[in-house]
Amino acid sequence: MMKKILLILVLLAFGQVSFAQNCQTLSCPAPYDLTSGFSRFVSAATGQNFLAEKIAESIIKKSINQNIQSGDINVKVNSYSTRDLKAGKFKSFEVTAKNVDVDGIYVSYFDAKTLCDFNYIAPAQNNKYIVKENIPLTFSSIITEEDLNNTMNSPDYKRFINDFNTIGGVCHLFKITSTSVKLQNGKMYYIVKYALPFVRQSKKVVLSANLKVENGRIVLNNTTYEGNNSTTDIDTFSRLLNYINPLDFSAKILENKDANFSVKNVNITDGKILIDGRITVLKDEE
Repeated sequence: MMKKILLILVLLAFGQVSFAQNCQTLSCPAPYDLTSGFSRFVSAATGQNFLAEKIAESIIKKSINQNIQSGDINVKVNSYSTRDLKAGKFKSFEVTAKNVDVDGIYVSYFDAKTLCDFNYIAPAQNNKYIVKENIPLTFSSIITEEDLNNTMNSPDYKRFINDFNTIGGVCHLFKITSTSVKLQNGKMYYIVKYALPFVRQSKKVVLSANLKVENGRIVLNNTTYEGNNSTTDIDTFSRLLNYINPLDFSAKILENKDANFSVKNVNITDGKILIDGRITVLKDEE
């Protein structure tokens, strides 16, 4: 369960790009089967609840760290009582991640927190958990220019480019030799170097695009050439740009049927992409 939440939450910064769905309608479940007010008072007064929260936070953080290559993770759990927390019922949950690397996908900052004051993830057999109610959350994230370039230098992305080149070679098309990204002036700039059949010197093209939110998704907008380039029409490279987009690449890896995503805002400023929106982790079918 924690690995599922890790992929949904910590890497949402990429995951929502291509698979965003509408989750704007907030529907919080009514609290049920909680311990009595007196029991909660005793749990809080004796410090048991505080200790249980810290133990839960430690366990969750350890689980996340086991599934990432690097990163600074902070977890905050707010519970009703020790007994309720053991049963998987809690008030709120927040995960903050900084400088995360998960299988070659990089995110500088990510924060997600629950929106409802009743959440229910019940323990099941074999150390597994069942999401008993939909869990709506808000998220915010920061992806830097360095993050994108690190992702594009990862082994998985390079294999992705090699596969693309294999197809291109069969069809006698151009071959991509390197890719990189710059973020400036509110735009994303793609620098693509490529080789043409029977041409010794490699060529370079720089394309720029804005990012905007459309129906809860991040999409590329107003793709144009930077500088003079007349070798290939803009539509061809625009399609290429969407295909090799590192955001979209990461989204395909992280596609997950267990959550709905909806982006509200996206901005490029000071070499960073700022994203915020909503997530709903869907309850499990029983």
